[in-house]
Amino acid sequence: MARVIYRVLPVSTDGQAKNPEGSLTNQLQRLRGHIDYKTKTCGEDWVETEEYILAGVSGKKSFQSKQFQQLFADIEAGKVNTILCTALDRICRSVKDFLAFFEILSRHNVEFVCLKQNYDTTSPQGRLLITIMMALAEFERDQTSDRNKESYRARAERGLWNGGQLLGYDLPPEGQKGTLIPNEREAAVVNVAFDTYLKTGSILETAKALNEAGYRTKEFESRRGRLHAGRKFTWTGTMWLLTNWGYIGKKEINKKKKGVSLARTSTAVEYGLVDAKWPPIVDPAKFFAGRDLLEANSRTCRNQMKQVRHCYILNSGLLTCGKCNTEMEGTCGTGRLKTKHFYYVCKNRECRLRIPAGEIEGLVLDRIKELALSPDILGRLVTETNERLQTELPELTGKRAATERELVSVSAEAKKLLTRWQDTPEADSFIRDQLAELEERRKALELAVVDLEQRIAAVGRTTVDENLVRKALAAFADGFAGLEPYRQKAMIGLVIQQATVSDESLTLSIHGEPVVIGENETSGNAINALPDSGAWLLR
Repeated sequence: MARVIYRVLPVSTDGQAKNPEGSLTNQLQRLRGHIDYKTKTCGEDWVETEEYILAGVSGKKSFQSKQFQQLFADIEAGKVNTILCTALDRICRSVKDFLAFFEILSRHNVEFVCLKQNYDTTSPQGRLLITIMMALAEFERDQTSDRNKESYRARAERGLWNGGQLLGYDLPPEGQKGTLIPNEREAAVVNVAFDTYLKTGSILETAKALNEAGYRTKEFESRRGRLHAGRKFTWTGTMWLLTNWGYIGKKEINKKKKGVSLARTSTAVEYGLVDAKWPPIVDPAKFFAGRDLLEANSRTCRNQMKQVRHCYILNSGLLTCGKCNTEMEGTCGTGRLKTKHFYYVCKNRECRLRIPAGEIEGLVLDRIKELALSPDILGRLVTETNERLQTELPELTGKRAATERELVSVSAEAKKLLTRWQDTPEADSFIRDQLAELEERRKALELAVVDLEQRIAAVGRTTVDENLVRKALAAFADGFAGLEPYRQKAMIGLVIQQATVSDESLTLSIHGEPVVIGENETSGNAINALPDSGAWLLR
């Protein structure tokens, strides 16, 4: 039988791939020598058809490469019966991947020939030996990886640059690795980015300003000789630039451990900052001002550099139109005297109910304060709510019992049909249809039982405690005015489930089981929202 040979020639680095007298040439010579030996000396018919060169592909990910994917496709198509390579560890260094590869070869009756190690994969002993060799190759790869990680960490702790490109700096000549050389033109772009962000307070606007000014990201030529042209700044790239410690001559070490508790890590892998071996190109005061602004914007969920015109605390579905039951949203307009007006408007185009924002927000806050200071009203509402919940409980319990009885009936009917099926097999199609219908009914009833049980449990959990509600509402009324706008918006959402407004009335639905808070607590977590069934209505 003719041998259709597919040769696999892997090399690990680009330098090896580019060298005309390097590893690839040597491997090719050895493989062709083996084919000649089999053809001329042994009298076998070996036909060379294809080469797969894995240039610069790590043994850890070789099977994910395009070349191997093509090889697998050719194996599936039945185009090959023998694969020839120089050494086993040049193909793969993962036991799991190689065993999967070997299974594919066995399934398609493809032989695997390795020149350095003579394996017989047809016997259990041969398969055991090849598995052991792959485990050793994987162990060697892991050891090499650990040594490289330790080397990178040691270099980072000394403030040395471990590679890669950085806008504002150029890489040093060969033999001077570990530092960076400032690029005056690019350093000016970096400082423009910081100045623009401190002025606008917006990462997106900063990126837009840089792009409109004609600035681009770093342009460089890779080790493979490929030119990477500068691109427009994006939100992600601008964010990375504004938070890069390298611009003030600092080096982060063990970045993956950032934010990890010291109790969960050793001192050797603790995150930290060290002085770098290259000069800064951004003034530290400017850098830290930018970081402070980033943190403030993230914490308050708004741009600190822009004045707050109005914080619509009833947005996000809290305010509903009483005429058409549609959500209302905050908006603004300018009057004839150039005065800004803020109001809530119904999203329904046919309704468009409009309520002044300050007026409705004031009414809602006054109603909450009234509840906190009026024990008679609060007590009556809590009593009515608990009575309503207890009235619902027997009804829900009865529905659950009826649904469970129906479920038992459906199961019994299905058993009868199965008995008829055994006695009258000629009615196969008819009985199958009936069983399918019963199965759908059974699933629907089971879901109904689960839903009723959850609702019954919710009623038991949501009994309102008058003292807890009064205490939480009092804390809300006392601390709300002193909060920042973004905290006011968050806190009102924890108290109010929904506010419904019309031309004549305002109805509030308030969460009925708040968290007890301390005397000094005025944060947005003061009151905890609960499921809908725990709400009670105020008019």
